[in-house]
Amino acid sequence: MIIDRMEGNMAVVETAKGEHIDVPLTLIDGRVRDGAVLVEHGGRYAVDEQATGARTRNLAERRRRLFSKR
Repeated sequence: MIIDRMEGNMAVVETAKGEHIDVPLTLIDGRVRDGAVLVEHGGRYAVDEQATGARTRNLAERRRRLFSKR
């Protein structure tokens, strides 16, 4: 699950199925931000910093390859 954006006291989260759900920020542990990867644990959520970092690096590399001069 990926945090798409924050709206007030809710995080709009995209699920693996491409659906969007609203998750109260009070149920999320960790550094909440757009693009952060979430894992669910018994009705609560946590930011997976390793997965978020890997995703950020992957997207940066894809952008670099897409926009680099050939």
